[in-house]
Amino acid sequence: MDVSALKRDLEGLKVDDNPAIVQQKSRDFYWYSPVLKQQLDHVTGDLIVTPKNEAELIRVLAACHRHGVPVTPRGSGTGNYGQAMPLSGGVVLNLAEMNEIKSIAPGRVVTGPGAILADIDKATRAHSGQELRLSPSTYNTASIGGFIAGGSGGVGSINFGGLRDFGNVLRLRVVTMEAEPKALELTGADLHKVTHAYGTNGIISEVEMPLTAAYDWIDVIVGFDAFMDAARYGNALACQDGILTKLITPIAAPVPQLYFKRHQKFLSDGQSICVVMVAQHGLDAFLAFTRRAGGEVIYNAATATPDEKKGLPPAYELAWNHTTLSCL
Repeated sequence: MDVSALKRDLEGLKVDDNPAIVQQKSRDFYWYSPVLKQQLDHVTGDLIVTPKNEAELIRVLAACHRHGVPVTPRGSGTGNYGQAMPLSGGVVLNLAEMNEIKSIAPGRVVTGPGAILADIDKATRAHSGQELRLSPSTYNTASIGGFIAGGSGGVGSINFGGLRDFGNVLRLRVVTMEAEPKALELTGADLHKVTHAYGTNGIISEVEMPLTAAYDWIDVIVGFDAFMDAARYGNALACQDGILTKLITPIAAPVPQLYFKRHQKFLSDGQSICVVMVAQHGLDAFLAFTRRAGGEVIYNAATATPDEKKGLPPAYELAWNHTTLSCL
């Protein structure tokens, strides 16, 4: 591994070897796990390289291949298991500046891998009232390329399933790492070769994702005396085709009481909850269904006062792996 020669070959590109920056960009949320924290605390790359487009990406990969330098791709580092950590040193390939939103059309959007999911939705909502089908609970900071390469599902999966389900990724452009890197266009079943592969067999340089109609989503928390009541309610709600939801997450006591610090004023001792995102136009039907199911609406963003809303995270940040983060 000849890092000095590599730096010469990458002259003119954005390269950072500041030890503090390199260490920062060599990290994700691996410390969730005490086992991984012990095993990976020492891990760091040698260089951070930040391409701005596919041509620069190809140049980086060709040079790294030529000099035998390992490459670890990084989106925004929101993974939880060390996926973006350079276990063999070398280059951390920071894709954050390949973030262009290239085109928006009915039912689809094309972006660079570094585009942040919340930024994509902001653009597609403004353009044509559309939004992404799926997002992780790290929606405000995660990149679309990182979500595809390291994620599996998330907010919206209650309707659309997981990322690997056919139709939830439309097309990927992937660059190989070899003497003369190739840019491959993947669709259909070929997409399964690189989704959830962490960039180990190619670097995503362009993404085409499906869009769905955007709605105003209302955060609601429903309380139950027993967790199985919350779980049965969540399952029944998911089967109500006439009530449009985006998130249904049953959470057992005492997790909310111990870890959802900002929601304590809404919670009763021993109460399990179901966290829901429901479309505004379906709220009345949702409330009627919830009453019939025996649930207690303990928080409703549509009727909450400004003081009640102050400081509360969005509902999706109580779900998926954000639940773990709340505990830590």
